[in-house]
Amino acid sequence: DGMLRVTPAGMFQFNALYSATKLHASSKQTPGYSAGLNYGYGARDLDYSLSVNDISEDFSSESGYITRTGILGFAGLFRPKIYPQGSAFQRISFELVSAQMKDKYARMWETYNYAAIRPVFLGSLNATLLYAYATEVFSGERFKTGGLQASISGLLTKQLRATLSYRTGSAIFYSSSPYQGYSSRASATVIYQPTANLEANLSFVYFDFYRESDSERIYEYPISRAKITYQMNKYLFFRGIVEYNKYRRRMLTDFLASFTYIPGTVAHAGYGSIYEKMEWDNTRAGYVNSEQFLESQRGFFFKVSYLWRL
Repeated sequence: DGMLRVTPAGMFQFNALYSATKLHASSKQTPGYSAGLNYGYGARDLDYSLSVNDISEDFSSESGYITRTGILGFAGLFRPKIYPQGSAFQRISFELVSAQMKDKYARMWETYNYAAIRPVFLGSLNATLLYAYATEVFSGERFKTGGLQASISGLLTKQLRATLSYRTGSAIFYSSSPYQGYSSRASATVIYQPTANLEANLSFVYFDFYRESDSERIYEYPISRAKITYQMNKYLFFRGIVEYNKYRRRMLTDFLASFTYIPGTVAHAGYGSIYEKMEWDNTRAGYVNSEQFLESQRGFFFKVSYLWRL
């Protein structure tokens, strides 16, 4: 791999990998490759890039992580930026992206294209409004995956940071018999740090999925989570987590105390429980759903590590 700067704002990047895999000593060696080329330009008023990537079906990366093989892709980005004077907006970016990818297994093309506006305003707030037209090849079929997305994040005060995001659009039900659907996704995170030693993190994530053919709701998946961290001193900190999964009717509690003398010499102690909305039914000789929580699992752990340097 390598990089070649051709102008103060323009740069070529390239990479190529070769793999040779044998599953067994007696099996035949299977070759594979991955290659990519990108040209990017970045300046105060304009960014753009063009790229091509090719990954063979038999490419293997045991020392790394690759989500998908057998693809050929082309992509381009164009992002002009303006800086309004005398307004609440520090910068407004307009973004156009188009990516075309061939699934070599299915011998079908998929696409991902979007237009977005990304303002930076009131000093520390960032927002995004994006619409995408997209498809995805899965299990030999092409499905729609585009939709509308909006988000905003930033510092509300010196102690308070918040992030909100929402997406609605087409989606896939991933299974051995996939089908087209549509979904909504929403998330909210609030981080409050009243002092240098104390931080509270509250988050909520929501997913749902509806089958397109009859608009039946297949699932609804909300998760609420609270985490509090207290750094007592430079050696000792405490962390507590409470998480509720409404879909699974399950609540998790977790407590951790950690002591770090020097990096590599640490002691951890933790205790956690899982509570589920269920109760024992004598008539059925088994557990049934309930509105009350019952502790179903608990665990304790203790770990010590010592760094010894010769």
